[in-house]
Amino acid sequence: MVIEYTRGNNLPEVAITGLGVVSPLANDVHTFWESLCAGACGIAPITRFDASPFRNNTGGEVKGFEPAASDAALARAYQYAARAVRDAWQDSGLTGSADLLGAGIITATNFGAAELGQNLCETTIGRKPQIPRGAPQWQMNWITNRLAQELGLPGPRATISLSCTSGVAAIGAAADLIRCGRARAVIACGYDELSFYAFSGLSALRAMTPEVIRPFDKNRKGTIFSEGAGALVLEEKKSACDRGARIYATVLGHAMNNDAYHMTAPDKSGRGIISVMKNALADAHTDPGEIDHINAHGTGTRFNDKTETTAIKEIFGERARSIPVNSMKSMMGHCMGAAGALEAIGAALTARNGVIPPTVNLETADPECDLDYVPGRAREAEVKTLLCNSYGFGGTNAALVLRRWDE
Repeated sequence: MVIEYTRGNNLPEVAITGLGVVSPLANDVHTFWESLCAGACGIAPITRFDASPFRNNTGGEVKGFEPAASDAALARAYQYAARAVRDAWQDSGLTGSADLLGAGIITATNFGAAELGQNLCETTIGRKPQIPRGAPQWQMNWITNRLAQELGLPGPRATISLSCTSGVAAIGAAADLIRCGRARAVIACGYDELSFYAFSGLSALRAMTPEVIRPFDKNRKGTIFSEGAGALVLEEKKSACDRGARIYATVLGHAMNNDAYHMTAPDKSGRGIISVMKNALADAHTDPGEIDHINAHGTGTRFNDKTETTAIKEIFGERARSIPVNSMKSMMGHCMGAAGALEAIGAALTARNGVIPPTVNLETADPECDLDYVPGRAREAEVKTLLCNSYGFGGTNAALVLRRWDE
């Protein structure tokens, strides 16, 4: 089903004015972008816990990260989110008291402070019932509340968890708050951490590759999981222009749905992801012929890559073969709740800089995945309008349409 959007022309347009990154590739936006364009690898053997019992003992750990002194007692996942949010907020220039009116925050995650929860369980086994120190942080909304108070954000605040769709879902929800006039600016942040607890559950789903992650390659065998945080400041475009803010890109539209099919297995018909892409384009009042690039979900799993390819061809027809499609997961792995946010940051920079990062490790063509996946090397390209896809376990789907900002 395709939803018919009849949005009026008087609703506020949405601009992206701030970015913050903590990732396996880098912990600042500039180096993150350079690493993506260079086809760098953020995957290495896991050092934080013993991953030897699993099918793959590698992952995308955040490296070279030093938390702020005020965050030293926080769960590691929250340290990542706090850094990304503060960097994005500072990058946006929204710091004066007048700018804060109506500003809100939405965070999104798969597992929240999973390592903290695991440690709390281990330290309380066999003891008298008690509330362990740090227990309040186990609630996923804890960091949302803390950051809203720290930054003085009096607008809407929310915490969502929609599996690997979480990051893009947060961006869409933030855009809707602005378009509906309920906030003038909203920080959207997706985050997650690697932990033994999370890794065990993901391994049980049998989605991990025993080797490297190879999106769209004929010999792909699964994905590799990673950690990090990505934060974006979304703002009314008029407000951003009036104050002379730097605009990375504009958010034209988005959509969300679910397959209503199975908790872990994908719907191989692709109905859900076909529908979510069509609805995002409709919400953006954008014709498929206007899309210059697709930032794919591209997990490297057998069925996801094939289904996403089929869905793209269903929507774009023969033109699908001429649209550059890439998977940033090929370099930094699958960052779970942070994945969609980090990839949206990469997509906004793609439009701004006119360079499409590559899909690496794509060595053997697959007849069932036969699009232009920008293999091996970054490519200069005129990218005005692009589509970001994000899918997750449980059949959650989200898509986002961004446009290059031309002053």
